[in-house]
Amino acid sequence: MNQLAMVERGPAGSLRAKIGLVLFAHCGRAANLYIPAMTDAEGQTMRIFLVRHAHAGWPASGARDFDRPLDERGREEASRLAAAMVVNGFAPEVILCSGASRCTQTLAVLLHSALATPRLVTNDMMYSGSVQTYLDLIAAEAAAGSASVMLVGHNPMIEETARALLQSSPDALDKALGNGFPTAGLLIADTAPGGDLRKCRFVGLLSPVDA
Repeated sequence: MNQLAMVERGPAGSLRAKIGLVLFAHCGRAANLYIPAMTDAEGQTMRIFLVRHAHAGWPASGARDFDRPLDERGREEASRLAAAMVVNGFAPEVILCSGASRCTQTLAVLLHSALATPRLVTNDMMYSGSVQTYLDLIAAEAAAGSASVMLVGHNPMIEETARALLQSSPDALDKALGNGFPTAGLLIADTAPGGDLRKCRFVGLLSPVDA
């Protein structure tokens, strides 16, 4: 079984790696969604990273939900996730990010310590769209032959996307859903050979660790 390095703060604020695999879970419902088969890249797999934005504060009076910023807890969560990505060597080729402030601010923290320079796309439909929007974006990257793609988005779409992609792994998913997809959580999955999104393999879930 693969193991992922979780990151926690030491007594003096230093980072240290804590090895552990956290599994994501499945609600047991069949997803009534269209997930196209990818057949133009036989033998190739694509790694999918699903990130829920870090914790955000409540909007100021008269402000839009779209403009909610990260709060102190969210900035800490995003920093922990960034460190965990470095420890694990995660460097997505493409990053698709909702244009909402809490998502772009999460991404900014992740990029500060990124191991490589990804192709970045901001898409406001990831704020207002459905899980089908997320699946279509992933399918487009698989069709283009991308080696890996990260989506930085919102619940419930991120969690529903995980459920749709991992329908073939309900047992693994059931072990770790717990209270749902955590803020600044990162789920990792691999497509089947040929980029088939209908048969993704669950790799793990990174979740921020409380100080």
